[in-house]
Amino acid sequence: MPLAADVTSNLLRSLKIVQSLGEAVPHGGILKAVAGVGIILLETAERVRQNKEECVDIARRAAEHISMLNRFGEVDDISEDLIERLERYHKVLEEVLKKVERLGADSSWKRTLRQSSVQDETKECLSSLNEAYQMNECANVEAGFPSITGSR
Repeated sequence: MPLAADVTSNLLRSLKIVQSLGEAVPHGGILKAVAGVGIILLETAERVRQNKEECVDIARRAAEHISMLNRFGEVDDISEDLIERLERYHKVLEEVLKKVERLGADSSWKRTLRQSSVQDETKECLSSLNEAYQMNECANVEAGFPSITGSR
C-alpha cells in the first residue's frame, strides 16, 4: 500500500537533511550521494504502477536507514573507514534502486507469472538493505559513533 503523504513527506525531508549535512561536513560527499539515491528510490517507488506495495516497502526501509545518518552531524570529520563503508552501502542502494525500477516496470501478465519471483526479489532487496545497514551500524558503534539507539 502506498505511503501516506505525510509519511512520504517526512521521509523525504529527513533524506534532504542528510543530503544537506553531506554538504556541511568535511568529506561528506558520500552522505550526500547515499541520501540522493534514497530520495530517488522513494520517488521511484511512489511513481511505479506494478508491484507498488513491494517497491514502497523497500523504499521506506531504505529511507528510514538513511535518515539515521544525520547523526554524523555530531562529528567533525568522517574517517576513511567510514567513507569506505558508506560507499559500499551506496552501491547496495544503487543495486536495490535498479531492482525497484525493474519491479515497477513489469507488465501485469509478467507479474502474474512471476509473483513468487517478485516476492523473492522483494525479500532479497530488504535483506540486502538490512545486512548492509547492520554492517555499517556495528562498525560505527565499534568506532565510537552514536548508534541508532544512542548507545556507544
